[in-house]
Amino acid sequence: MRFRMSRTSMTPPGPLAPTRTLSIPRPDATLHAEWFAPAAAAAPRGLVVVSHGYAEHCGRYHEVANVLVGAGAAVLTYDCRGHGKSTGARGHVGRFSDYLDDLEAAVAWGRGAIAELGVTEPKLILLGHSHGSLIVLRELTDRSRSLGASAAVVSSPFLGLRLKVSPVKTGAAKLMASLHPSLTLANDLRIEDLTSDPGKLAERRADTLCHSVATAGWFVAAQRAQAHVAASAGPIDVPTLWLVGGADPIADPARSRAVADSIRGAPVEYHDLAGLKHEVFNESTRGEVFELLTRFVRAQLG
Repeated sequence: MRFRMSRTSMTPPGPLAPTRTLSIPRPDATLHAEWFAPAAAAAPRGLVVVSHGYAEHCGRYHEVANVLVGAGAAVLTYDCRGHGKSTGARGHVGRFSDYLDDLEAAVAWGRGAIAELGVTEPKLILLGHSHGSLIVLRELTDRSRSLGASAAVVSSPFLGLRLKVSPVKTGAAKLMASLHPSLTLANDLRIEDLTSDPGKLAERRADTLCHSVATAGWFVAAQRAQAHVAASAGPIDVPTLWLVGGADPIADPARSRAVADSIRGAPVEYHDLAGLKHEVFNESTRGEVFELLTRFVRAQLG
């Protein structure tokens, strides 16, 4: 395991428009998704499926997709149920396993799409940010599931809150999760805690596809998922890249480091990104983060 700071940087490439947008049908939802394929002359060496953070959507990952395509991957991003352009009550999930089922459906679609490009057995990398990282890690720690991923990237994993939440509110959420799980509460996230980049903050404030709520049922389901990951991460058997904002006021970096430390089944590359807030892909120094991401993805795709 390596704990280190980035010393080199690439120029942020800016957003990449999706090759196509699509819908992925689920038994009880419809997921909005975006597909990014390399230029026709360059066959992708693998597939990256991106799971976004809580209360946001996949449209905020066009620059990340550009970095990944530049590293040789085809990319599928999707809106989790209850987020962005996907259907479902905002901020709600019946069971956390619904997110895992949706991830698996997205991967299946991506594999089909990349097969049409002539790549029949692509290496699969799962990438998640914050709540999306929790989805990825929960998937990797579930021995009843096997997506066949070859590696994973997690940024600012939502494995525990650094953000202070009132004990009264926490207690009420746990009670209401059994009585009225879809009860909507304010999520207490402050936009200024996401990044220190003024331009990215302005973009986020103007983004009407983001929301500011959570439900009691989601809160308890997420806590159970966090506990499962903390107890079960040791046997994770694929290489992981951890990109953790050292100044993140939302997700607790100490929890990330503790879980990463517990992994014994495969190499872990951990970066404590001093001074960066929660959205490391949207910070003013994101060129350093993109450099780390590019190196890892290229190494994993071979």
